[in-house]
Amino acid sequence: MYIPNDLEYNSNNFNKLEYCSMNTLDNFDISILKELQNNAHISHQELADKVNLSKTPCWRRVRKLEQMGVIKNYVALLNPTKIGLTVMAYVQVSMKNHDIETLSIFNDFVAHSPYILECSAITGNYDYIMKVTAKDTAELEKFLMNKLLTLNVIQSTNSNFILGQRKSTTQLPL
Repeated sequence: MYIPNDLEYNSNNFNKLEYCSMNTLDNFDISILKELQNNAHISHQELADKVNLSKTPCWRRVRKLEQMGVIKNYVALLNPTKIGLTVMAYVQVSMKNHDIETLSIFNDFVAHSPYILECSAITGNYDYIMKVTAKDTAELEKFLMNKLLTLNVIQSTNSNFILGQRKSTTQLPL
């Protein structure tokens, strides 16, 4: 199901948003999505061949999936170590308070920080968990101490370095 992000949702436009569930996707749509998750660089003809459709109907289905918001974006996934980013950590964040101004400062910082790869609101002892990357531990420390903690909206943080990844994927189960 398509869930609107915070910027899209308000009571005035909620009913105007399109929703999609697995029930509205047929086998061709699911096959297209699986192929595109595996290789978004595939040509329309190659994609059509792999899902047993002709090129034009396949292209129309891809456009429909894009317009429905099922396909959000196309990206190139980079190897962090090949570009000098050798450190990754999960940083748990507890906010000083949860007023609109505090959350606005934090959300703006997160949106504009290239070090933060992911940020999710969570349950438990912390408010957020972020996946952060840096060139080395010194750069990560500088980011935490001189950028994140100087926002003056954070009560505490807890960092866990990622020693090695057993699995890292962007592919969703279909």
